[in-house]
Amino acid sequence: MSKQDGLIFAGAGLGAWLAATLFYAAFGGGVLESAFWFYAINAFLAAAFGTFVFHITARLRQIRRGRRTLPMLAFVAPGLVGSALVIGQFQALMPTADPVSIGRYGAFLAVLFVALAASAFERPPQKA
Repeated sequence: MSKQDGLIFAGAGLGAWLAATLFYAAFGGGVLESAFWFYAINAFLAAAFGTFVFHITARLRQIRRGRRTLPMLAFVAPGLVGSALVIGQFQALMPTADPVSIGRYGAFLAVLFVALAASAFERPPQKA
């Protein structure tokens, strides 16, 4: 993976994480946390969106399936750092949110990061 690829994956990952975080900030307290199933469905939809962005970026950069581990790390690194900063300053950034929302936000993003890791470690198709 070139430096340019790393920067592109990091930028795409930052955009996907920022979209998921802004979505949670806008709808987390009032809508997402009102019912478990609605929260779970939206967590999986956010994970699907992040995975979609990762795969589109990998296809545009022509990264083969067997070589997507390092690009995935570049993709999730800004989100992991950003998540740590948001969780550390959660009450200051979202003062109207319930204190329990910190864990729910963390779980929301954990679903996203686990889905990305699972898709990055996907094996290429075997030729018969």
